Amino acid sequence: MYIDALTLAAVADEWRTLLMGARIDTIIQPTEYAIAMQCYASGREGEGGHNRWLYLSAHPQLARAHVTALKPTKIANEPPAFVMLLRKYLEGARIEAITQPRWERVLEIVAGRRIDPDTDERVHYRLIIEIMGRLSNIIFCNEAGLILGSLKYVGAEVNRYRTITANVQYVPPPPQQRVFSGRTVPKLEPTTLNADELALCAGDEIVVEAVPSPPKGRKKQEGQPKLWQLLTKHLLGFSPLMAREAVYRTTGDAESLVEGNEELLEELTRNIRELAHLYDSRKWQPQLVERVITENVAASSERSFPIATAPYVLEQYAKVPDVRIRQSPSINVLLDEYYARSEWRDAMEGVRTPIRKVLQTQLERCKRKAELLEKELSATEEAARYRLQAELLLAHQHEVQQGQSSVTLQNFFEDDDSGKQIHITIALDPRLDAVGNANRLFNKYHKLRRATALVPAQIEQNASELATIEQLLADLMLAETPAEVALVKAEVQTAGYMRGGRKEQQKKVQKAAKKGKASKPVKGKAVAPGGGVPLQVRSRDGFTILIGKNSRQNEEVTFRQATANDLWLHARGVPGAHVIIKAAGREIPRSTIQQAASLAAYYSQARGTTTAPVDYTLQRHVRHMKGGGPGMVVYERERTLYVEPENTVG
Repeated sequence: MYIDALTLAAVADEWRTLLMGARIDTIIQPTEYAIAMQCYASGREGEGGHNRWLYLSAHPQLARAHVTALKPTKIANEPPAFVMLLRKYLEGARIEAITQPRWERVLEIVAGRRIDPDTDERVHYRLIIEIMGRLSNIIFCNEAGLILGSLKYVGAEVNRYRTITANVQYVPPPPQQRVFSGRTVPKLEPTTLNADELALCAGDEIVVEAVPSPPKGRKKQEGQPKLWQLLTKHLLGFSPLMAREAVYRTTGDAESLVEGNEELLEELTRNIRELAHLYDSRKWQPQLVERVITENVAASSERSFPIATAPYVLEQYAKVPDVRIRQSPSINVLLDEYYARSEWRDAMEGVRTPIRKVLQTQLERCKRKAELLEKELSATEEAARYRLQAELLLAHQHEVQQGQSSVTLQNFFEDDDSGKQIHITIALDPRLDAVGNANRLFNKYHKLRRATALVPAQIEQNASELATIEQLLADLMLAETPAEVALVKAEVQTAGYMRGGRKEQQKKVQKAAKKGKASKPVKGKAVAPGGGVPLQVRSRDGFTILIGKNSRQNEEVTFRQATANDLWLHARGVPGAHVIIKAAGREIPRSTIQQAASLAAYYSQARGTTTAPVDYTLQRHVRHMKGGGPGMVVYERERTLYVEPENTVG
C-alpha cells in the first residue's frame, strides 16, 4: 500500500495539533532511507510536555511520514553527512509550519530559530518530504528554496527537469497530468468533478480500447478497463485504494468495469466528491484493516497482519471474510502499526545479505567437496580389483605371453552361487610380460590405497566444516540487531571466510616478517569475537531458561553456565540455539520442558514450521564435537518432544 495525498493531509492535520511550536532535539538515521526526529512539544496549561518521534522515510516501497510511539533503532552508529547537516541547522529549532501542496504527496516542515540569542530575528529552514514510490526523497532547503542537502542525490543525468543536489534551487515535482484524446492535459479536481466530465473520460477509455494497435512503445491493456483505473488515471490525488472505495460505494464491486451508464456515472461522481471533500472538511475517520488467520481453533489462538489503512471508512472490506476493521482517532497510530518494523526488517536483511552470500558460497563448496570425497572413497573397490588381477597374473604367469593385449584367466579365489568357476579378462601392456604387468597393476593398487587412506579423515573434517557453516547461517538468521549480526560476522572472519579475521592477520604478519618489517604493527588487527550475552527468561513455573542465539553463546550456556544436572535442549536435525533449564536441585515439570522446547524450536531453522522435534537430555550427556567449532556438540541418552515453535517468554 502506498500513502496517498488524502492520508498525508490527515497526517499533516494531526501534526499541526501535536507538533506546532515543538523543539527539534535529536535527529538520527534509523535506516539508509529514513530520518527520525525527536520533537519536544510543551503541554497545555497545567500539563507536562511530550517527546514525540517523527519518522520520515524515502524507502522505494515503504515511503511514509508519521509519528511513531518508540524511538527507532539505528542500523549504523556513525551518522552520515546528511544527518550531520540536519543536526547543525535543525537541532534546537522549533516547528513553525506544516504544509502540503494540494493533492500532492509532499509534506513541508518549516522550522525556525533565532540568529542570535539577543535578537528576535529568526532564520527559517524547509524540510521537504516527497513520498512518491521509488522517487521518494527528503530534501533540506533554506528559506529562499536553495537546496542545502538531500537524502538521495539526483543529478542532471538522471532527471533533467529537476536536479536535487546542494546549492541548486529547489523545483517542486511536475504537476499531475493525464492523456486525454491523445493530448497531455492536467488531471481533474475531484471536489468539483461532474458527471459529464467523468462520462467524457469513460468514453475516451472505451475508444482507446477499441483501437486495434496501440501506439509504439505503449503496451495495450488486456481486457476492458476497470472503473478504479479510470479514476486513478484522470483524477488528482486518487490512489488505487481510494478509487476502489469510490467504485465499491457505487456498484458494490470494487473491480467493476468501465461503462457509459449515465445513472452509474452520476452516482460514482457523487461518491468521488464525497470522498474528496474530506480534504477540505478534515472530518477524518481513520481505519486499519487486518487479515486474521486462526492457527489453533481449540486454543483460540490467532495472528493478524495489516492489509490497508486510510483516513476514511473502508466499506469495501466490510463484508470480506477473515478481515477485522479497527477504528482509531489517530492516523499516525495506524500508520505506525501498519508499517511496524517493516523497513527495519528490510534494512536488517541488507546487513545480513553480504555475510549470507559468503556462507552460501562456502556451503556449496563443502557440498561439492563431499561428493568428490565420496567418489574417491568408492575407488577402494577399484583398488581391490587391481590387486586381484595382479595376483592372478602371478599365479598364471606361465599362461601369459609377452605381446598379448589381454588375457582371460580363471579366478580361483571365488566361485559363483552355482559353484561354477569364474573367469576374468585382464587388459595387458603388450610390451611387458606377466610379472611386469602384475607389477604395473600392483603400483596402481598401492597408489589408490594411499589416496583412499586419507579420504575418511577428509570426509570427517569436511562434515565438521559443513556443520559449522550451517550453524553460522542459523546464527545469522537469528541475529535481530546490527550488534548481533556483527558478532556473527566476527565469527565468520575468525573462521577465515571473510577478510579481517585471525587467519588474514596471520598472513599479514608473515608477509611483513618476510620483508623485514615484523617490528611494525599490523593495521586493523582483529579482535577475538565474543558471543554477547545469552538470552535469559523465566518459565511459568519459576525456572531460569538460558538461550544461546549464536555459536559462542551456545558454548557459554552449555559448558560454562550449565551444570551436570541441568536440562539441555536443541531442535533435532537443524542448526539452532542451545537451551538450558537450570534445575537448581529441583525436579523440572513437564510444562517448563514444553516451554523451553518451544523456545529451542523457535530459535532454530525450524522456525516457521507447524511442528518441530526437539531433543532434550541432561547436560552431562553433551560433549564437544571432535574438530568442531564453538558450540558444535554431540549428545546421547536424549528424548524427543514434538512442539510448535513459539516465542513463549511468559
